[in-house]
Amino acid sequence: MRLLVLSDLHLEVWRDHVPRIDVSISRPDVVILAGDIHTKSRAPSWAAEIFSGLPVVYVAGNHEFYGEAIEKTGESIASECFRYPNVHFLDCGEYVYEGVRFLGATLWTDFALFSPDRKWSAMLDARTAMNDYQRIKVATAGYRKLHPQDTARLHTAQRAWLQKKLGEPFTGRTVVVTHMAPSMRSVAPEYVADPVSAAFASNLDDLIVKANVWIHGHTHCSFDYEVEGCRVVANPLGYRMRNNGAENQEFDPNFIVELEL
Repeated sequence: MRLLVLSDLHLEVWRDHVPRIDVSISRPDVVILAGDIHTKSRAPSWAAEIFSGLPVVYVAGNHEFYGEAIEKTGESIASECFRYPNVHFLDCGEYVYEGVRFLGATLWTDFALFSPDRKWSAMLDARTAMNDYQRIKVATAGYRKLHPQDTARLHTAQRAWLQKKLGEPFTGRTVVVTHMAPSMRSVAPEYVADPVSAAFASNLDDLIVKANVWIHGHTHCSFDYEVEGCRVVANPLGYRMRNNGAENQEFDPNFIVELEL
């Protein structure tokens, strides 16, 4: 099975200048969109048009939630996807296609990337450095700004769901799709000592080994490595730079992961 892997297209920035994605070249069986495709619920209609006739597995990134309450955005994305039968929005959700199980969630981080002892300081750093905590609201708390404690709680719930699903017997292949990264190995060398990296990745190697492929985004750097037989990949575009080039020069609009069935 051929999986076209894309993330962090940031269509809200690129608009009509996004690099051309031509499925006649990549010839995918399934399209994977690992978050930060467009703000709010705008991605499903774009995906349905660009990838017409192909199943699309989509998880939300952090940017989808900008400018709205986190609860309402998730609901509006799910509602929008009902209009497009080929777009499958996974928010702690499962989609099985031709014997392959796709498990998906945003998977916010636990801020314990460097050490559980540094979790609280990492939260403080993230609250200062990350726009998430300025531009995303929480409706159930009177429309206040999102806090790192909120996303840490979401991580706990999403991780528990993934752990449960990965522990269930399944005879076919399993592909996990998240926006945030599941390993320190998905942190670029220049950021391995940066405290804010704890808002980009978590140490989930114990879960990685239970999947066949794990696809993520968020880092704006490409990755392709293995953890005990599980292939971990990221193919993000990143932001449009002032010279109109891509932030991630290694982005490949035709990047295919071949999954043996």
